[in-house]
Amino acid sequence: MEPLDLTRTTPAKTDNSYNLGPTGALGWMYVEAGMTEKSRQILVTAVEKGSPAAGVLEVGDVILGLFGKPFTQDARKSFGWAIGEAETEKGRGFLPLVVWHQGKTENVELKLQAMGTYSETSPYDCPKAKKILEQGLAVMVKSLGKENSLHINELALLASGRPEHLDLVRKQAQQIAANTPEVEALWQESSKGGMATWHHGYNNLFLCEYYLATGDKTVLPAIHSYTTTIARGQGVFGTWGHGYVPPTAAGQLHGPVPPYGPVNATGLPCLISLVLAENCGIEEPELKPAIARASKFFSYYVGKGFVPYGEHRPGVGHDDNGKTSMAAMAFALQGQQAETQFFSKMVTASYESREWGHTGNGFSYLWGPIAANCGGPKAMAAFMKELRWYYDLARRWDGSFVNVGTGGGVASSYHGMLGATGCYLLGYAVPLKRIALTGRDAHQENWLSDPDVAEAIAAERWLGDNAHAKRTTAQLLTGLGSWSPLDRAWSARELGQRQDSVLPQLVAMTKSDNSRARLGAVNALGQLKTRATPALDAIVSLLDHDDRWLRVQAAEALRTIGADARPVLPQMLQAAAGRDESDQMQFAVGALAYALFYPGGAYGPRGILAQSIDGVPRDQLYAAVRSVAANPDSAARGCLRSTYGLLTLEDVKVLAPTIVTTINEMPPANTMFSKGVRLAGIQALARLHIEEGIPLAVMMMKLTDWGKGYIVMTSLDVLKQYRGAAKPVLPELKKLEVSFRKMKAEHAKLLEVMALIENDQNPPKLISLKDYLDKEGP
Repeated sequence: MEPLDLTRTTPAKTDNSYNLGPTGALGWMYVEAGMTEKSRQILVTAVEKGSPAAGVLEVGDVILGLFGKPFTQDARKSFGWAIGEAETEKGRGFLPLVVWHQGKTENVELKLQAMGTYSETSPYDCPKAKKILEQGLAVMVKSLGKENSLHINELALLASGRPEHLDLVRKQAQQIAANTPEVEALWQESSKGGMATWHHGYNNLFLCEYYLATGDKTVLPAIHSYTTTIARGQGVFGTWGHGYVPPTAAGQLHGPVPPYGPVNATGLPCLISLVLAENCGIEEPELKPAIARASKFFSYYVGKGFVPYGEHRPGVGHDDNGKTSMAAMAFALQGQQAETQFFSKMVTASYESREWGHTGNGFSYLWGPIAANCGGPKAMAAFMKELRWYYDLARRWDGSFVNVGTGGGVASSYHGMLGATGCYLLGYAVPLKRIALTGRDAHQENWLSDPDVAEAIAAERWLGDNAHAKRTTAQLLTGLGSWSPLDRAWSARELGQRQDSVLPQLVAMTKSDNSRARLGAVNALGQLKTRATPALDAIVSLLDHDDRWLRVQAAEALRTIGADARPVLPQMLQAAAGRDESDQMQFAVGALAYALFYPGGAYGPRGILAQSIDGVPRDQLYAAVRSVAANPDSAARGCLRSTYGLLTLEDVKVLAPTIVTTINEMPPANTMFSKGVRLAGIQALARLHIEEGIPLAVMMMKLTDWGKGYIVMTSLDVLKQYRGAAKPVLPELKKLEVSFRKMKAEHAKLLEVMALIENDQNPPKLISLKDYLDKEGP
């Protein structure tokens, strides 16, 4: 779609309007893919009484340009930069607009407050940033608790170091502490499900910062309760979910994160709070091991990509709604140099991609600035300089701030949790260095060098400008060795779209001493697809390279090449049958699972064996299937959905222990996706009328996993295939019928299947696996 001409057509919905900075107006702009890059007009949708826009702009006006000229690029960004220009000493607060009003084009002028000019080091040594902080604090204290359940506003007050605000902070801290149960009571209350980690992590973080700033020991018991609960409720790989991992019946801790799976957006604040709790002197046996487990998990992403949603492979980019930012903070507080420098550099580079985020971008603007500061004042200044337009647009005329969702939509909070003003003011309070989050105890040896800062800013300068298409082949080959995972990926993609003869150079780069160049080259080989077939031996040889991330990338390259990689299928199967003792997540085997078995869909092309396993030596196939079936990642195991559907009865007899185990056991990682392989298992048994599939299908119906409705419906389809042969489980189904009455569709289907089973007079003959379940075949 082309953007609407707002002087001729009014959009049907304008509730995704943007805040227009301290003007007091809201404006609707054309949005494509969540961004306003193509917008060239702004429709005024609201004007606040008493604001600078009142009496100058009216609802329905269309802003066509600035300073006497029409918009020639993104209208929203242009408006944000114009606010900064108007607020300088030279601008004296005057913002000239070109406005279409009631059919006529007019030049009008808004009078804003003259705030001054941002210094090159802002927010350090910057009078304007200091004024923004002062005004924001003044308005925030008037409604401190408004949509602020994560207590970010109180953190901002602590970060300001203002004695006059301490009573407010103390009141909130002591109230939280007074309402926090003692250790065992909180653990018992919180380990039974729910979404406690979100508030526990931030409550603990705030109380720790408060204690470290004031020494008020009255909050230490609450810190101990939160710290113990958070540490005990951690998952096996060092992650957390919406809720905690409950102990087993035997009291064992740290199992898989159920049933939705890990959520790093809540886990990382939990980790940060544990690090701070240790600084508070909290002694708890689970504390140090919990920090170590989480640090081990998140350090895996160094050099590879951004921190993903859960227990997934790294994302291709620099940050994702603040998770990389949180990781930078977690490692900076521990004084871990390599991790801090990589993650803070990623954050510094992420200025063009902070508006995206799962369920919104609120955490991006909370954690981004203070995480860039983990790389030092120069890194933060460079980051903030690129985002001045956004921060000036998010600031209201009374000095408060709003969070603006991707694609527009002004809100004062993020689902009622984030006090928007506090989120932004934390960044402006960094120069004061009053709390740990704003760099009070910063380790200067972790700061980025000037060349690192320059590289970070350059790495995202080209976003949206199609710059890689304009680069020479030589430049793209150089880009393959970039520090930036995003630059490497886009360079590889562009090389794949060209017909240049680069195969010899890429093969040579796979043997480079530069680890980043190797990664980029392997990625590019995959992008060449069919043209990369002469390099198959070179690629497959990397499946046992010492660099474990290179092993993953080699598997991904073979997957991208697809069916043309079949000549090296034996080597791929052999590698898939192995186990990487250095990688608790077994990402390399997981990548090979996709390359070999993935049925195709949302996560890329189908694997080489997804449609046929004919002619594949069974010893090689079985070994690979067993290895993938034991992979900790549910999504990797789920690739076997295609394979289970292709197995013959003889195959199933040999693999019976593996198949039944994958049905019975939830994989430890990414539990959200656990149903895939489990349902495929009972479907395979039903297809062959194997007796053991009947009780397993009933077992599946009793699960409380994520996607229960789908699990139930699929399991009922499985029982339909058994018809009257499933009569022995009718008593169990009748018990389930009572509990399913609130699930309308599932209940109706259950009654249908029960009737079918009960009335079937010609049941299929069943085959038993009992003679095969206790042994593994060849």
